[in-house]
Amino acid sequence: MNTQNNPQTNFEALINSLSAQGYVICENFLPEQTILALRDEAHKRHANLEMRAAKIGLLNQSQQSNIRGDQITWLDEQSENSAIQAYFEQMHALRTLLNQYLFMNLQALETHFAIYPIGGAYQKHLDQFSHGSDAKARQLSSILYLNNDWQANDGGELRLYLNESEYLDILPTAGKLVLFLSAKFWHEVRPAKRERASLTGWFRTRGQLLP
Repeated sequence: MNTQNNPQTNFEALINSLSAQGYVICENFLPEQTILALRDEAHKRHANLEMRAAKIGLLNQSQQSNIRGDQITWLDEQSENSAIQAYFEQMHALRTLLNQYLFMNLQALETHFAIYPIGGAYQKHLDQFSHGSDAKARQLSSILYLNNDWQANDGGELRLYLNESEYLDILPTAGKLVLFLSAKFWHEVRPAKRERASLTGWFRTRGQLLP
């Protein structure tokens, strides 16, 4: 299976949009075969009970399904899975360019598979912590969606709040990458009528702090 990086990804346009808006939506971030392989790996881990209920708050100490309803498993950069390797290679290439052109000083990427069950959601929140040992470490949030044949009536949108009165609803369609500044954009995951899978992560200015 070909799980190489996508040479068609327009990094220049991506970086320009991120610089201008603080967020960017990139279609076809990785080749279709890689997205399919990542989705299969996520569902395999879920079926093998390798995922756990996600927690919230500083140091991820509280599990409240009424606030956050997904199950997750963290990814290891040393994984031998070729699709996971391709994902990290593409993300590291992006990180290098972000540091070069936007001077973001991003030093690490922490990322996990996330699966929301039918009806699962994540209430409005901000990704960057303002206090504690991990304060302000998360700089740029990233979500890569793995859902094929997703339709508007399936729900499950990422609702990105642009300001107090405006928001953008983003469908979680396969191959779509969403990046946004972790300290600026409040966001939520809307309930879905189908199981919803993604790779969710954060570029950081300090080393990884995994639970």
